[in-house]
Amino acid sequence: MIQQMFHQNIWLITTVILAAVIVSKLLAKKTNTVDVLWYILFGALLANIGALPKHHEVLEYIGEWGIVFIMFALGFDEDLEHFARGLRRSIGIALIGAIFPFLAGFLCAKLFGYSDSAALLWGLTMTATAVSLTMVSLKAQGLHKSTAATAIMTAAVIDDVLSLIGVAIIVPLALAATQSGGDLQLDLPNLLLILAKVTIFFLLVTIIGLFAFPEKVPSTLPSRATLLQKLDFWLTKLFVPISIKRLLLAYEGEFTPVVMVFLAMAFGALADLFGFHPAIGAYIAGLFMKKEYFLFDPKQDTIYRNSKMVMDHIAFTIFGPIFFVNLGSKILFDLDILQHIWYQTLLLFLAVFFFQVLSAALAARFTGGYSWPDSMMIGLGMLGRAELAFIVINIAYTENHIFDEAQFETLIFTTFLLNISVPLLIGWWKPYYEGKKELSLFGVKLSG
Repeated sequence: MIQQMFHQNIWLITTVILAAVIVSKLLAKKTNTVDVLWYILFGALLANIGALPKHHEVLEYIGEWGIVFIMFALGFDEDLEHFARGLRRSIGIALIGAIFPFLAGFLCAKLFGYSDSAALLWGLTMTATAVSLTMVSLKAQGLHKSTAATAIMTAAVIDDVLSLIGVAIIVPLALAATQSGGDLQLDLPNLLLILAKVTIFFLLVTIIGLFAFPEKVPSTLPSRATLLQKLDFWLTKLFVPISIKRLLLAYEGEFTPVVMVFLAMAFGALADLFGFHPAIGAYIAGLFMKKEYFLFDPKQDTIYRNSKMVMDHIAFTIFGPIFFVNLGSKILFDLDILQHIWYQTLLLFLAVFFFQVLSAALAARFTGGYSWPDSMMIGLGMLGRAELAFIVINIAYTENHIFDEAQFETLIFTTFLLNISVPLLIGWWKPYYEGKKELSLFGVKLSG
Protein backbone atom coordinates (compact mmCIF):
# COMPACT_ATOMS: atom_id res chain seq x y z
CA MET A 1 0.00 0.00 0.00
CA ILE A 2 2.79 2.41 0.98
CA GLN A 3 4.74 1.48 -2.16
CA GLN A 4 1.66 2.09 -4.33
CA MET A 5 1.17 5.54 -2.78
CA PHE A 6 4.85 6.29 -3.37
CA HIS A 7 4.63 5.24 -7.01
CA GLN A 8 1.75 7.68 -7.55
CA ASN A 9 3.66 10.64 -6.06
CA ILE A 10 5.37 12.33 -8.99
CA TRP A 11 7.44 14.59 -6.72
CA LEU A 12 8.99 11.73 -4.76
CA ILE A 13 9.66 9.70 -7.91
CA THR A 14 11.30 12.70 -9.62
CA THR A 15 13.44 13.30 -6.54
CA VAL A 16 14.64 9.68 -6.58
CA ILE A 17 15.45 9.84 -10.31
CA LEU A 18 17.38 13.11 -10.03
CA ALA A 19 19.28 11.73 -7.03
CA ALA A 20 20.22 8.74 -9.20
CA VAL A 21 21.34 11.14 -11.95
CA ILE A 22 23.60 13.08 -9.57
CA VAL A 23 25.14 9.91 -8.09
CA SER A 24 25.60 8.52 -11.62
CA LYS A 25 27.48 11.61 -12.76
CA LEU A 26 29.71 11.56 -9.68
CA LEU A 27 30.48 7.86 -10.17
CA ALA A 28 31.13 8.38 -13.88
CA LYS A 29 33.68 11.10 -13.08
CA LYS A 30 35.22 9.05 -10.27
CA THR A 31 35.58 5.89 -12.37
CA ASN A 32 36.20 7.62 -15.74
CA THR A 33 33.24 5.79 -17.28
CA VAL A 34 30.16 6.89 -19.27
CA ASP A 35 27.31 8.28 -17.17
CA VAL A 36 24.65 6.63 -19.38
CA LEU A 37 25.82 3.24 -18.11
CA TRP A 38 25.15 4.32 -14.52
CA TYR A 39 21.75 5.81 -15.38
CA ILE A 40 20.58 2.47 -16.78
CA LEU A 41 22.07 0.46 -13.92
CA PHE A 42 20.50 2.68 -11.25
CA GLY A 43 17.17 2.62 -13.08
CA ALA A 44 17.20 -1.20 -13.01
CA LEU A 45 18.33 -1.33 -9.37
CA LEU A 46 15.73 1.18 -8.12
CA ALA A 47 12.90 -0.52 -10.04
CA ASN A 48 13.80 -3.93 -8.62
CA ILE A 49 13.89 -2.74 -5.00
CA GLY A 50 10.56 -0.95 -5.49
CA ALA A 51 11.90 2.61 -5.33
CA LEU A 52 10.74 3.34 -8.90
CA PRO A 53 7.65 2.18 -10.80
CA LYS A 54 8.16 0.21 -13.99
CA HIS A 55 5.95 2.66 -15.83
CA HIS A 56 4.83 6.21 -15.07
CA GLU A 57 3.16 8.09 -17.90
CA VAL A 58 4.34 11.58 -16.89
CA LEU A 59 7.95 10.48 -16.52
CA GLU A 60 7.77 8.59 -19.82
CA TYR A 61 6.85 11.85 -21.55
CA ILE A 62 9.58 13.77 -19.72
CA GLY A 63 12.04 11.11 -20.84
CA GLU A 64 10.86 11.50 -24.43
CA TRP A 65 11.47 15.24 -24.12
CA GLY A 66 14.98 14.37 -23.03
CA ILE A 67 15.68 12.37 -26.17
CA VAL A 68 14.30 15.20 -28.32
CA PHE A 69 16.56 17.75 -26.60
CA ILE A 70 19.58 15.43 -26.81
CA MET A 71 19.15 14.92 -30.52
CA PHE A 72 18.59 18.66 -31.12
CA ALA A 73 21.77 19.48 -29.19
CA LEU A 74 23.74 16.86 -31.14
CA GLY A 75 22.42 18.20 -34.44
CA PHE A 76 23.33 21.72 -33.33
CA ASP A 77 26.91 20.49 -32.79
CA GLU A 78 27.09 18.88 -36.24
CA ASP A 79 27.97 20.56 -39.53
CA LEU A 80 25.20 20.19 -42.11
CA GLU A 81 27.56 19.78 -45.07
CA HIS A 82 29.57 17.17 -43.16
CA PHE A 83 26.32 15.34 -42.38
CA ALA A 84 25.19 15.42 -46.05
CA ARG A 85 28.49 13.92 -47.19
CA GLY A 86 28.20 11.20 -44.54
CA LEU A 87 24.62 10.41 -45.54
CA ARG A 88 25.67 9.30 -49.02
CA ARG A 89 28.33 7.01 -47.56
CA SER A 90 26.07 5.47 -44.91
CA ILE A 91 23.31 3.88 -47.00
CA GLY A 92 25.12 0.53 -47.14
CA ILE A 93 25.79 0.62 -43.39
CA ALA A 94 22.09 1.17 -42.66
CA LEU A 95 20.86 -1.53 -45.05
CA ILE A 96 23.37 -4.24 -44.19
CA GLY A 97 23.46 -3.25 -40.52
CA ALA A 98 19.68 -3.73 -40.30
CA ILE A 99 19.34 -6.99 -42.26
CA PHE A 100 21.85 -9.06 -40.29
CA PRO A 101 20.55 -8.30 -36.75
CA PHE A 102 17.07 -9.10 -38.08
CA LEU A 103 18.35 -12.47 -39.27
CA ALA A 104 20.04 -13.06 -35.90
CA GLY A 105 16.78 -12.49 -34.04
CA PHE A 106 14.69 -14.49 -36.50
CA LEU A 107 17.04 -17.50 -36.60
CA CYS A 108 17.43 -17.60 -32.80
CA ALA A 109 13.65 -17.65 -32.36
CA LYS A 110 13.34 -20.52 -34.81
CA LEU A 111 16.21 -22.36 -33.09
CA PHE A 112 14.30 -22.13 -29.79
CA GLY A 113 11.20 -23.56 -31.48
CA TYR A 114 9.02 -20.46 -31.63
CA SER A 115 6.45 -19.77 -34.36
CA ASP A 116 7.09 -17.86 -37.58
CA SER A 117 5.04 -14.91 -36.32
CA ALA A 118 7.09 -14.73 -33.12
CA ALA A 119 10.34 -15.11 -35.08
CA LEU A 120 9.43 -12.20 -37.38
CA LEU A 121 8.90 -9.99 -34.35
CA TRP A 122 12.11 -11.21 -32.68
CA GLY A 123 13.94 -10.10 -35.81
CA LEU A 124 12.20 -6.72 -35.90
CA THR A 125 12.98 -6.14 -32.21
CA MET A 126 16.69 -6.53 -32.92
CA THR A 127 16.75 -4.18 -35.94
CA ALA A 128 16.72 -0.47 -35.05
CA THR A 129 19.81 1.24 -33.61
CA ALA A 130 19.58 3.23 -30.36
CA VAL A 131 21.40 6.22 -31.81
CA SER A 132 20.73 8.51 -28.83
CA LEU A 133 22.50 6.07 -26.50
CA THR A 134 25.47 5.81 -28.87
CA MET A 135 25.76 9.56 -29.46
CA VAL A 136 25.62 10.34 -25.73
CA SER A 137 28.29 7.69 -25.14
CA LEU A 138 30.47 9.19 -27.89
CA LYS A 139 29.98 12.69 -26.46
CA ALA A 140 31.11 11.45 -23.02
CA GLN A 141 34.34 10.26 -24.69
CA GLY A 142 34.77 13.48 -26.68
CA LEU A 143 34.12 11.64 -29.96
CA HIS A 144 30.69 13.03 -30.93
CA LYS A 145 32.18 15.15 -33.76
CA SER A 146 34.30 12.33 -35.17
CA THR A 147 33.87 10.84 -38.64
CA ALA A 148 32.51 7.64 -37.07
CA ALA A 149 29.89 9.60 -35.08
CA THR A 150 28.60 11.27 -38.26
CA ALA A 151 28.42 7.90 -40.02
CA ILE A 152 26.48 6.36 -37.13
CA MET A 153 24.04 9.26 -37.02
CA THR A 154 23.42 9.34 -40.76
CA ALA A 155 23.02 5.55 -40.90
CA ALA A 156 20.55 5.81 -38.03
CA VAL A 157 18.38 8.29 -39.97
CA ILE A 158 18.15 5.77 -42.82
CA ASP A 159 17.70 2.99 -40.25
CA ASP A 160 14.72 4.84 -38.78
CA VAL A 161 13.06 4.93 -42.20
CA LEU A 162 13.74 1.21 -42.72
CA SER A 163 12.40 0.42 -39.24
CA LEU A 164 9.23 2.38 -39.92
CA ILE A 165 8.70 0.42 -43.13
CA GLY A 166 9.55 -2.80 -41.28
CA VAL A 167 6.92 -2.15 -38.65
CA ALA A 168 4.38 -1.38 -41.39
CA ILE A 169 5.09 -4.71 -43.13
CA ILE A 170 6.20 -7.20 -40.46
CA VAL A 171 3.77 -6.45 -37.62
CA PRO A 172 0.66 -7.01 -39.80
CA LEU A 173 2.28 -10.16 -41.24
CA ALA A 174 3.01 -11.54 -37.77
CA LEU A 175 -0.47 -10.72 -36.48
CA ALA A 176 -2.05 -12.31 -39.56
CA ALA A 177 0.04 -15.45 -39.10
CA THR A 178 -1.13 -15.71 -35.49
CA GLN A 179 -4.80 -14.92 -36.01
CA SER A 180 -5.45 -16.84 -39.22
CA GLY A 181 -3.49 -20.02 -38.63
CA GLY A 182 -0.48 -19.08 -40.71
CA ASP A 183 -2.04 -17.19 -43.65
CA LEU A 184 0.20 -14.24 -44.43
CA GLN A 185 -1.32 -11.10 -45.93
CA LEU A 186 0.68 -8.10 -47.15
CA ASP A 187 -1.15 -4.78 -46.76
CA LEU A 188 0.13 -3.09 -49.94
CA PRO A 189 -1.97 0.12 -49.61
CA ASN A 190 -0.61 0.68 -46.09
CA LEU A 191 2.96 0.11 -47.29
CA LEU A 192 2.51 2.65 -50.12
CA LEU A 193 1.09 5.12 -47.60
CA ILE A 194 4.18 4.73 -45.40
CA LEU A 195 6.50 5.29 -48.37
CA ALA A 196 4.52 8.40 -49.35
CA LYS A 197 4.81 9.76 -45.80
CA VAL A 198 8.58 9.19 -45.80
CA THR A 199 8.95 11.06 -49.11
CA ILE A 200 6.72 13.98 -48.11
CA PHE A 201 8.41 14.37 -44.72
CA PHE A 202 11.92 14.69 -46.14
CA LEU A 203 10.74 16.99 -48.93
CA LEU A 204 8.99 19.21 -46.39
CA VAL A 205 11.95 19.51 -44.00
CA THR A 206 14.26 20.18 -46.96
CA ILE A 207 12.04 23.06 -48.10
CA ILE A 208 11.92 24.46 -44.55
CA GLY A 209 15.68 24.10 -44.25
CA LEU A 210 16.31 25.93 -47.52
CA PHE A 211 13.98 28.87 -47.04
CA ALA A 212 13.14 29.38 -43.35
CA PHE A 213 16.82 28.79 -42.42
CA PRO A 214 18.50 30.74 -45.24
CA GLU A 215 22.32 30.82 -45.33
CA LYS A 216 22.18 34.10 -47.24
CA VAL A 217 19.45 36.18 -48.81
CA PRO A 218 19.83 36.69 -52.59
CA SER A 219 20.31 40.42 -53.20
CA THR A 220 19.25 40.40 -56.83
CA LEU A 221 17.72 37.96 -59.27
CA PRO A 222 20.00 37.10 -62.24
CA SER A 223 18.81 38.45 -65.59
CA ARG A 224 18.51 34.98 -67.11
CA ALA A 225 17.59 33.09 -63.97
CA THR A 226 16.60 29.45 -64.11
CA LEU A 227 13.36 28.22 -62.58
CA LEU A 228 15.27 26.93 -59.54
CA GLN A 229 17.02 30.29 -59.04
CA LYS A 230 13.69 32.11 -59.28
CA LEU A 231 12.13 29.73 -56.77
CA ASP A 232 15.09 30.18 -54.40
CA PHE A 233 14.94 33.98 -54.71
CA TRP A 234 11.23 34.50 -54.18
CA LEU A 235 10.71 31.85 -51.48
CA THR A 236 13.73 33.09 -49.51
CA LYS A 237 12.41 36.66 -49.76
CA LEU A 238 9.03 35.41 -48.55
CA PHE A 239 10.54 33.72 -45.50
CA VAL A 240 12.98 36.51 -44.56
CA PRO A 241 10.51 38.42 -42.31
CA ILE A 242 10.01 35.27 -40.21
CA SER A 243 13.46 33.74 -40.68
CA ILE A 244 15.03 31.87 -37.80
CA LYS A 245 17.84 34.40 -37.46
CA ARG A 246 15.35 37.19 -36.71
CA LEU A 247 13.74 35.09 -33.97
CA LEU A 248 17.05 34.03 -32.45
CA LEU A 249 18.35 37.62 -32.22
CA ALA A 250 15.09 39.27 -31.13
CA TYR A 251 15.69 41.65 -28.21
CA GLU A 252 19.43 40.92 -28.30
CA GLY A 253 18.95 37.19 -27.83
CA GLU A 254 16.94 37.44 -24.60
CA PHE A 255 14.59 34.65 -25.73
CA THR A 256 17.03 32.57 -27.81
CA PRO A 257 16.91 29.38 -25.63
CA VAL A 258 13.11 29.22 -25.71
CA VAL A 259 13.17 29.68 -29.51
CA MET A 260 15.57 26.73 -29.73
CA VAL A 261 13.34 24.58 -27.49
CA PHE A 262 10.38 25.56 -29.69
CA LEU A 263 12.25 24.47 -32.83
CA ALA A 264 13.19 21.13 -31.27
CA MET A 265 9.58 20.47 -30.28
CA ALA A 266 8.10 21.76 -33.56
CA PHE A 267 10.31 19.58 -35.76
CA GLY A 268 9.74 16.68 -33.34
CA ALA A 269 5.98 17.14 -33.70
CA LEU A 270 6.33 17.24 -37.49
CA ALA A 271 8.30 13.97 -37.47
CA ASP A 272 5.75 12.37 -35.15
CA LEU A 273 2.94 13.46 -37.47
CA PHE A 274 4.57 11.47 -40.28
CA GLY A 275 5.21 8.40 -38.12
CA PHE A 276 8.88 8.99 -37.21
CA HIS A 277 10.32 9.22 -33.73
CA PRO A 278 10.27 12.94 -32.74
CA ALA A 279 14.02 12.77 -32.05
CA ILE A 280 14.71 12.50 -35.80
CA GLY A 281 12.87 15.77 -36.45
CA ALA A 282 14.68 17.47 -33.56
CA TYR A 283 18.07 16.34 -34.90
CA ILE A 284 17.26 17.78 -38.33
CA ALA A 285 16.22 21.08 -36.69
CA GLY A 286 19.57 21.19 -34.89
CA LEU A 287 21.38 20.47 -38.16
CA PHE A 288 19.79 23.51 -39.78
CA MET A 289 21.05 25.82 -37.03
CA LYS A 290 24.28 27.66 -37.83
CA LYS A 291 26.59 29.55 -35.53
CA GLU A 292 26.39 32.55 -37.87
CA TYR A 293 22.69 33.01 -37.02
CA PHE A 294 23.60 34.09 -33.48
CA LEU A 295 26.17 36.77 -34.24
CA PHE A 296 25.59 40.51 -34.25
CA ASP A 297 29.11 40.75 -35.64
CA PRO A 298 31.71 38.06 -36.41
CA LYS A 299 33.64 38.71 -33.16
CA GLN A 300 30.73 38.47 -30.76
CA ASP A 301 29.47 34.98 -29.98
CA THR A 302 28.08 35.43 -26.46
CA ILE A 303 24.52 34.58 -27.50
CA TYR A 304 25.73 31.43 -29.23
CA ARG A 305 27.82 30.22 -26.28
CA ASN A 306 25.13 30.99 -23.69
CA SER A 307 22.36 29.38 -25.75
CA LYS A 308 24.46 26.29 -26.42
CA MET A 309 25.25 25.95 -22.72
CA VAL A 310 21.54 26.15 -21.83
CA MET A 311 20.57 23.53 -24.42
CA ASP A 312 23.39 21.20 -23.37
CA HIS A 313 22.28 21.40 -19.73
CA ILE A 314 18.64 20.77 -20.64
CA ALA A 315 19.64 17.82 -22.84
CA PHE A 316 22.50 16.13 -21.03
CA THR A 317 22.06 17.13 -17.38
CA ILE A 318 18.31 17.31 -16.72
CA PHE A 319 15.84 15.78 -19.17
CA GLY A 320 18.06 13.36 -21.09
CA PRO A 321 19.24 11.37 -18.03
CA ILE A 322 15.62 10.83 -16.97
CA PHE A 323 15.03 8.87 -20.17
CA PHE A 324 17.93 6.52 -19.50
CA VAL A 325 16.94 5.95 -15.85
CA ASN A 326 13.42 5.11 -17.07
CA LEU A 327 14.93 2.76 -19.66
CA GLY A 328 16.76 0.88 -16.91
CA SER A 329 13.61 0.68 -14.80
CA LYS A 330 12.04 -1.63 -17.39
CA ILE A 331 14.48 -4.41 -16.36
CA LEU A 332 12.82 -6.46 -13.62
CA PHE A 333 14.72 -9.49 -12.35
CA ASP A 334 12.71 -12.68 -11.78
CA LEU A 335 15.04 -15.51 -10.76
CA ASP A 336 12.50 -18.24 -11.56
CA ILE A 337 12.25 -17.09 -15.17
CA LEU A 338 15.93 -16.21 -15.48
CA GLN A 339 17.08 -19.74 -14.71
CA HIS A 340 15.00 -21.01 -17.64
CA ILE A 341 15.91 -18.35 -20.20
CA TRP A 342 19.53 -17.45 -19.43
CA TYR A 343 20.86 -19.57 -22.31
CA GLN A 344 18.37 -18.04 -24.77
CA THR A 345 19.36 -14.55 -23.64
CA LEU A 346 23.07 -15.32 -23.89
CA LEU A 347 22.78 -16.91 -27.34
CA LEU A 348 20.60 -14.11 -28.74
CA PHE A 349 22.95 -11.49 -27.29
CA LEU A 350 26.02 -13.14 -28.83
CA ALA A 351 24.29 -13.65 -32.19
CA VAL A 352 23.12 -10.03 -32.46
CA PHE A 353 26.48 -8.78 -31.16
CA PHE A 354 28.39 -10.76 -33.80
CA PHE A 355 26.01 -10.08 -36.71
CA GLN A 356 25.58 -6.38 -35.93
CA VAL A 357 29.20 -5.40 -35.28
CA LEU A 358 30.63 -7.47 -38.12
CA SER A 359 28.04 -6.48 -40.73
CA ALA A 360 28.09 -2.74 -39.90
CA ALA A 361 31.89 -2.62 -39.70
CA LEU A 362 32.39 -4.44 -43.00
CA ALA A 363 29.69 -2.33 -44.66
CA ALA A 364 31.37 0.85 -43.41
CA ARG A 365 34.72 -0.32 -44.75
CA PHE A 366 33.67 -1.69 -48.14
CA THR A 367 30.55 0.32 -49.06
CA GLY A 368 31.30 3.60 -47.27
CA GLY A 369 35.05 3.64 -47.72
CA TYR A 370 35.74 4.39 -44.05
CA SER A 371 39.07 3.51 -42.42
CA TRP A 372 39.31 0.37 -40.26
CA PRO A 373 39.36 2.36 -36.97
CA ASP A 374 36.23 4.28 -38.06
CA SER A 375 34.59 1.09 -39.32
CA MET A 376 35.12 -0.70 -36.02
CA MET A 377 33.73 2.27 -34.08
CA ILE A 378 30.70 2.34 -36.40
CA GLY A 379 30.13 -1.39 -35.88
CA LEU A 380 30.29 -1.00 -32.09
CA GLY A 381 28.18 2.17 -32.16
CA MET A 382 25.34 0.47 -34.06
CA LEU A 383 24.99 -2.18 -31.33
CA GLY A 384 22.39 -0.56 -29.03
CA ARG A 385 18.71 -1.32 -29.55
CA ALA A 386 16.29 1.59 -29.89
CA GLU A 387 12.89 2.39 -28.41
CA LEU A 388 11.41 0.46 -31.33
CA ALA A 389 12.41 -2.75 -29.53
CA PHE A 390 10.14 -1.90 -26.60
CA ILE A 391 7.32 -0.83 -28.92
CA VAL A 392 7.42 -4.16 -30.80
CA ILE A 393 7.70 -6.13 -27.53
CA ASN A 394 4.68 -4.28 -26.16
CA ILE A 395 2.64 -5.01 -29.32
CA ALA A 396 3.56 -8.70 -29.26
CA TYR A 397 3.34 -9.34 -25.50
CA THR A 398 0.83 -6.95 -23.97
CA GLU A 399 -1.55 -6.18 -26.82
CA ASN A 400 -1.66 -9.39 -28.90
CA HIS A 401 -0.15 -12.14 -26.67
CA ILE A 402 2.14 -13.46 -29.41
CA PHE A 403 5.03 -13.63 -26.93
CA ASP A 404 4.84 -15.64 -23.73
CA GLU A 405 6.57 -14.38 -20.58
CA ALA A 406 9.79 -16.28 -21.35
CA GLN A 407 10.10 -14.62 -24.77
CA PHE A 408 9.29 -11.25 -23.24
CA GLU A 409 12.02 -11.57 -20.60
CA THR A 410 14.55 -12.92 -23.12
CA LEU A 411 14.11 -9.92 -25.42
CA ILE A 412 14.10 -7.40 -22.56
CA PHE A 413 17.32 -8.76 -21.03
CA THR A 414 19.03 -9.05 -24.41
CA THR A 415 18.16 -5.44 -25.19
CA PHE A 416 19.49 -4.46 -21.76
CA LEU A 417 22.80 -6.29 -22.35
CA LEU A 418 23.23 -4.77 -25.81
CA ASN A 419 22.58 -1.25 -24.51
CA ILE A 420 24.95 -1.71 -21.57
CA SER A 421 27.63 -2.91 -24.00
CA VAL A 422 27.64 0.29 -26.07
CA PRO A 423 29.28 2.75 -23.62
CA LEU A 424 31.66 0.03 -22.37
CA LEU A 425 32.83 -0.92 -25.86
CA ILE A 426 33.15 2.69 -27.07
CA GLY A 427 35.32 3.43 -24.03
CA TRP A 428 37.38 0.30 -24.72
CA TRP A 429 37.89 1.11 -28.41
CA LYS A 430 38.72 4.82 -27.89
CA PRO A 431 42.51 4.37 -27.38
CA TYR A 432 42.65 2.10 -30.45
CA TYR A 433 40.57 4.57 -32.43
CA GLU A 434 42.90 7.43 -31.53
CA GLY A 435 46.02 5.37 -32.28
CA LYS A 436 47.24 5.21 -28.68
CA LYS A 437 47.10 1.40 -28.82
CA GLU A 438 47.53 -0.99 -31.73
CA LEU A 439 45.36 -3.93 -32.74
CA SER A 440 45.78 -6.19 -35.76
CA LEU A 441 43.64 -9.10 -36.92
CA PHE A 442 44.74 -11.54 -39.65
CA GLY A 443 47.40 -9.03 -40.71
CA VAL A 444 44.92 -6.12 -40.96
CA LYS A 445 45.67 -3.13 -38.74
CA LEU A 446 42.34 -2.15 -37.18
CA SER A 447 43.56 0.63 -34.88
CA GLY A 448 44.29 4.24 -35.78
